[in-house]
Amino acid sequence: MFLTPILGAIIALSTNWLAIRMLFRPHHEKRIFGIRVPFTPGLIPKERERLTKKLAEAISTKLLTPDVISSELADPTIWPLPDKTLGEVLSDFGITEMGDFVDPIGSKLKTTAETSLPKIINAIKDFDEVYPEIDEKLSQFTFKLIDENIGKLAGMFISKEKIYKSIKDGFKTYVSNEENHPFILDKIQNLIDEATANEKIKEAIAEKIFSFNIKTGLTEFLTKEKHAVTCVLQAFASYLAANLPIRTMIENKMNDFDIKEMEEIILGVVGRELKVIVMLGGILGFIIGLVALI
Repeated sequence: MFLTPILGAIIALSTNWLAIRMLFRPHHEKRIFGIRVPFTPGLIPKERERLTKKLAEAISTKLLTPDVISSELADPTIWPLPDKTLGEVLSDFGITEMGDFVDPIGSKLKTTAETSLPKIINAIKDFDEVYPEIDEKLSQFTFKLIDENIGKLAGMFISKEKIYKSIKDGFKTYVSNEENHPFILDKIQNLIDEATANEKIKEAIAEKIFSFNIKTGLTEFLTKEKHAVTCVLQAFASYLAANLPIRTMIENKMNDFDIKEMEEIILGVVGRELKVIVMLGGILGFIIGLVALI
């Protein structure tokens, strides 16, 4: 009575197990007297190139898309921060004197100011939109000056908001005028020269920079200036994500794998599920054997 169900279970178990093995094995083509043995190599080794391309395409278009990469990279919380002072990090690169650090930075800043002047002008011109907190502080400062110099009684007959807006509009007009750009650049570069040449400023910068704890300081900065940091990271992440050849990288990496390594990776991910399929096949074979007895 039990021979048929047991045979059904054994056949189903063995065929399912063999079918799964034939997905990967043999790893290479086998030949007898120059004739290729059927079903060699296994399905996955045989279709490796096509599967690699399809998998790389699926990952690059569905999972690791530029939007996903840029949004993840733009999250400040994912970046690991070393619990070291900046001085300790710089000393690893042979920078132990402040002059070694400030002087090259000053030269670089002057060059950057010249090449990036249009962006700097736009940032200055649109400061109220880019940095609304600065706009708020400037307006409060202007209102305070008006109150102190005009008096409360006279202040009742004027609009402090209109005065501040007129000052701001005049400033924006001046900054937007291209004839004034050389003067603005000259002032920026002079400020950089004065800052990098002043020994007291160097010492103050040295004390601040060399004792700056990267983990503590940046964590506090990320908390307070989350919007600004996110904008910078978003710009960097968007550029990186748009220019990363994700699909090619995945294909190259998968092609570097030995077929045995690929088998181990796949079985490591779905090995348990494949064993369940084998067991379910045995159970179904046993049930079908029982049904055959009825």
